[in-house]
This record gives sequence, structure tokens and C-alpha cells, in this order.
Amino acid sequence: MMFLRSLPALLLWVALTGSAAQAPPNAGLVLWLDAADASSLTLNAQNRVQRWGDKSGQSHDAMVDEGAEQPQRLENAVNGHAVVRFSGTSAFLGKSIRSAKGPVTVLIVSRRLPEQAGVDPWQRLFSSRTQPAHNDNVLPNFAISLAQTSAYEPTVSVLALQDVPIGPYAVGRNAVGTSENFRGDIAEVLVYDRPFASLEERQQAFQYLAQKWSVAVPSHADTWTRVGPLGKVPARQHAYLPLSDQANAGRWAFNTTLSDDFNGSSLDPARWHVNNAIGNESLGRKPALFTPRNASVSNGHLNIVFRKEPLPQKYVELGFKDYTSAMVRTRERGFYGYYEARAKPMNSAASSAFWLAWTGMADNATEIDIFEIGGKTKNAASDRSYNMNAHLWATPQSKEHIANGSTWTSPWRLASDFHVYGFDWQPDTLRWYVDGVLVRESKNRHFFFPMQIVFDSEAMWKWFGVVDDADLPSTFEVDYIRMWQRGP
Repeated sequence: MMFLRSLPALLLWVALTGSAAQAPPNAGLVLWLDAADASSLTLNAQNRVQRWGDKSGQSHDAMVDEGAEQPQRLENAVNGHAVVRFSGTSAFLGKSIRSAKGPVTVLIVSRRLPEQAGVDPWQRLFSSRTQPAHNDNVLPNFAISLAQTSAYEPTVSVLALQDVPIGPYAVGRNAVGTSENFRGDIAEVLVYDRPFASLEERQQAFQYLAQKWSVAVPSHADTWTRVGPLGKVPARQHAYLPLSDQANAGRWAFNTTLSDDFNGSSLDPARWHVNNAIGNESLGRKPALFTPRNASVSNGHLNIVFRKEPLPQKYVELGFKDYTSAMVRTRERGFYGYYEARAKPMNSAASSAFWLAWTGMADNATEIDIFEIGGKTKNAASDRSYNMNAHLWATPQSKEHIANGSTWTSPWRLASDFHVYGFDWQPDTLRWYVDGVLVRESKNRHFFFPMQIVFDSEAMWKWFGVVDDADLPSTFEVDYIRMWQRGP
């Protein structure tokens, strides 16, 4: 899918992110093809491109194949810069960049004019094919593809992967054979042998491309998600400081009202509300009904249980049948600050969720999912998926649903042990942490309203698969919830 943005929105985005970057991030850049740099292109007498020189300093130059009509350099095509025009019959080929598996980040600026449209879908912008016997849509091969035939304005396509070699590669078609040839214009190609390390670095790359090409920036440009393992995790030195900030740079003030170590024998009713299947509160996600008996405190933990059991007929008539779970939420609402829980998701396909929400007003409904985890899903790979999201359901101005989510893939099964999960909610930024390490960062565009802290388990059959009854009852355990406000 192509994400397009109007020029006014583009200018606003550049203004919000500071002055335009003069160059892309350099660290880990292993392929840089720039159509605007005439010195990097070797042309024949007909102005056809024979070689596209790599500006990364790694000498990973791309050579044209022997197509009937080779790509052509077209002057003053986009924002006063040249592009390389592909006719759908030839492309560029390069040798292997990295044979070992590792991370890769690819950004490509391209466009298609109306006279170039109407061609076959599934054309390749970039293709890496280490295993020639497999297509480039089978890992560890990979590709950036277009699944559309229509014209589109200049835009940047992005791909970030882990555990893949890089190349042999092709620009403008499949790396092996002559299939999926691109018809359109490519302006610039950036390939990194690493993930971006922060939202700031990711934005530097987009900012550089946006200013240079007046490019349509993807709607997710203001979000960064970690690719790969956490690396070194911080050691806990101070129990009542966020794990990610043991030096207390945030000058944190501990909020006792929204914190709980669950050391008693029952939930504090002045602090917590347990949904009880009455009134206008959520009854659960069908077919699992929220019931109070599935929320308890013991052994220093909040325990939320998902179980199989018969339900009264009045709930069966509403669509609830055979399963129950629980939702626990704070009576008070929290606002900007740091939210941290040490927790172990349940080992079943029922969800384990830690989130912030306020849905008590028809014209102001917001939700931030610190995590939604399926501990034992229909797809074993999903058992390592740390799912994060932020939803805007309604405002006084609109009922449009806006969602901003992504997933970090953990090296371990998330239901196998306790880990520390943190969320830093600030007026301008949202940050998610696992074991004190940043895994996601996003600009805060919408979330300026106090919310309750929520722990629950739901029947997410379409997402995580139908629960296996043999895994029940299963328990989502929370060791503690702590909340801090940032100091002056």
C-alpha cells in the first residue's frame, strides 16, 4: 500500500520535526543510489543508464541488465532533481552485500505517472534473493513490491527486517529472472545493514527524503519500533524508580494512588473496580463473560483467570457462552507519567492485556495498549509478538477511529516468564519499554485526556485463535503496577 500525503501536510511535518536534514543517517548505510547525483550514473550515448554508482562508500554498484529498453535518466523530474525511469523491461543488478543473517532497513523513493500506469501489479522496487530457488517473497529472501497498477505521487516505501542476508539484489525487478519489472520512476534507494536506533534517527532519514524530493511521507513516519533483541538491559538499583531510568533523570514522583504491589489477600475496593456483568460496563468480548471471581490477589500477585464454565441463560442469549474471564481497572484516572508493571501473560490463546482507557464519554474515548499478548496462539511465531497500539475512538470533533500500532518481536515466548513492561506518556511523546529498554516511540498527536489503568483477558478468536480448552484455566499474573509523574 502507498501512503500519500498532501504538500501542506508535508510542510507541516517538516516544520514539526525541525529544519530539513541535509543527508541521511550514515551509520550502517551499505547501499545509496541517488538519481539526483549525476556523477554517480554512467550513461551511454542515448542517455541510458549503464551503471548506478553506490554513494555509501561500500562499492556496491548496480549494473544494468540486458533488457530491450534500459532505464533512462530524466532531468528535472521531481522537485528539480533527476530520476531514473524504468520502462518495465530492464532493471539494475548488484552483487551480495552481506551473506550473514542480520537486520536490514530499506527506503526507496518512487512515483508513477498516468502514462506509466495500467501495468501488471506486483512489480518490484527492490529485491534481495540469496536463495535463487526461492522467490523473493520467501524469507530469507525479501522484496519491496507494488500491488497496484495506478499512478501515484512521489512517496517513500519502507521495509525493516531481522535475520536476513542482503543480496544479490535488484532495483526495479525480481533479483533472479526477469519477472515483476517495475514501470515508473525511482529517485533514491537507501539500504542499511541495521535497524534505526531511535525515532529521531528514523525521522532524520524521512526528513532528508521529504525535503529533497517533496516526497509523500508514510503516515507511520512519526513512529519507531525496535527490530531485533533488546541488547543490554538495565539492572534494578532502586525499586521505586522506573527500570528504564534508574538514574532518575525524570525526577520521578511516585503516585501511591495508582500503584499497587498486590501484597494483600484481596483487591483494594477503594483502588480497583472489577467488572461484574451488570450496568452499562463492558461485559467482555464474546463468548467470554467478565466475572468478578476471575480476578483475585494471592502470593503477591494480581491473578486474572480465563476459564471454561457454563453461563446463565440470560448471558447465553446475549452471545456469551462457555467461557469467562475478568477485567480490573483503577477507579482513579492517571494522566502523563510513567506506568510500569511486572507481569507474566497467560499460557493460552486468551489475551493478556495492560492498557490505559477512558470510554466514559460519548465524545471523548481514548485507549493506549501498553501490551496485548497472546501467550499460546494459533501461530507459534505470534507467541513472541509484543503488540502495542494507541486508539482514538471519539472526540468532540469526530467519531473517526484513529489507530497507531506496531509489534516488537521478542526473542523469547512472552508467556514463559515475568518481565517488566513500561510506558512513558508525555504531552509530546509516547514510549514503550520492555525490561527497561525502549522498544517503541511515537509522537503524541491525540492522547491528552486522563485514563484508567486496565488489566484484562479477552477472547480474541480472530486474532490469536480459539483457545484450546486443554490450556484452561490459564492465569495472567501481575506482580505490581507502579506509576510516577515526571518532576520539574
